[in-house]
Amino acid sequence: MCSLDGRAEMPPRSCRSVRPELNTLHTPGPASDADDRVILVHGTLDRSASFRRVAAELPAWTVLSWDRRGWGRSRDLGRSADVLDDHVDDLGAMLEQAPGAIVAGHSYGGLVALNAAGRWPDRVRAVVAFEPPVRWLPWWPDEAPWDRLVRMAGSPLAAVEALLRAVLGEERWHVLPAGSRARLVDEGGTALTEMADATLDVPAFDPLDLPVPVLAAAGTESLPHHQEVTRRIAAIVPRGVYVGIEGAGHIAHLTHPARFAGLVTAAAAISRPW
Repeated sequence: MCSLDGRAEMPPRSCRSVRPELNTLHTPGPASDADDRVILVHGTLDRSASFRRVAAELPAWTVLSWDRRGWGRSRDLGRSADVLDDHVDDLGAMLEQAPGAIVAGHSYGGLVALNAAGRWPDRVRAVVAFEPPVRWLPWWPDEAPWDRLVRMAGSPLAAVEALLRAVLGEERWHVLPAGSRARLVDEGGTALTEMADATLDVPAFDPLDLPVPVLAAAGTESLPHHQEVTRRIAAIVPRGVYVGIEGAGHIAHLTHPARFAGLVTAAAAISRPW
């Protein structure tokens, strides 16, 4: 049953009644008769606002997103006990509001998207998964470089800053306003919770039996294991396609928004009509 504050006293976790709010980043103009919808799912150390430049590159689409629990406007919904399933359940609730949407996830968001498609394939038109951390696949290293950074840091705050520097790059980190850097570090506890989630090491969908088209993408400048795992996903799912974004690293939605938006339109081209 559920307690009054929406938290599960006993399984299943899906009884949580307080969920993040789905927001619209872009809607087509009144002259458009298009009915294409995409839900963008952000990764760790991020929030939905980072997709605004991507949304601007999709003028004919209804572009939806939300701040995952623990991040941005949903920060207060996060708990140290949150696991991947909580975010997948949230996406399932979003898909009830927008059935037939393409789901495009960046990094951890790509993992959320793949799991949701495995659970509710009838709600998902297609998946875009940009460098999803599918840790239970055999091509994921025993200890990935960013996990090693966290392990070797002297404190949680040091771990978060080291992780941010690695993900954003030193140049981008240094040009961030001090307030933005402080906010990101302050939210870093959620990042450590997500990275320490043992359920990420347990298969939650069958890639050999995933009926939804999957466009798996990676940047050509990304870490080797991110590229390798993404290529393998495209190869093993029944309807998989791999796309490399030339010159991009892990944060391609920020550095190459037009190319990232192109992944959405490419996924629409390989998907079934809705």
